[in-house]
Amino acid sequence: MTNGQRLKLFWHRIDVFVLSTLVVLLAMAAGAGVMNWLNQRERMQLVDRFPAVRAEERAACVHEFQGRIDDLTQLNERSAQALADLRSLIKDTHDVAQYTLRFLGDRARISDQHTTAVLQQARQAAQAATAAQQTSAQVERKVAVAAAKADEAASTAQAVSQKLDTATRPALPGRPWAGGH
Repeated sequence: MTNGQRLKLFWHRIDVFVLSTLVVLLAMAAGAGVMNWLNQRERMQLVDRFPAVRAEERAACVHEFQGRIDDLTQLNERSAQALADLRSLIKDTHDVAQYTLRFLGDRARISDQHTTAVLQQARQAAQAATAAQQTSAQVERKVAVAAAKADEAASTAQAVSQKLDTATRPALPGRPWAGGH
């Protein structure tokens, strides 16, 4: 057998398979072309819609984030107002504390002056009491000396009086003294 015959024989065995494979491939290529054409149309519609979808998405994002930005701006303004209010309250508290400290300092100064005056008066009173005690001791000594002298004078007078009481009296003259009738 020659090569040509072998080829024919081989060809008869696979010709149905090759032809059916070619028909299937041709059908698949045609189907792919039709699908590509359909997909191309759909793709073109989607691509044509892309800018509109992007614009809608951008507008939705801008709207959402603009709302958030507005909320944050309002929160920032409220925070700034609260901070200003807090600063005024701190200033008021500072003024009240300053006034209170000044008042307490004045009260302490007045209290110190009063305490100093009371202590000074107490010292003076203690010195006066000490002087009065010394003076009263001197007066008591003088009174005791005077009382002793008075007792002595009284006892002397009593002794004289007793002596006079017990003394004999001289007899009176019968005749009065000069100038007596």
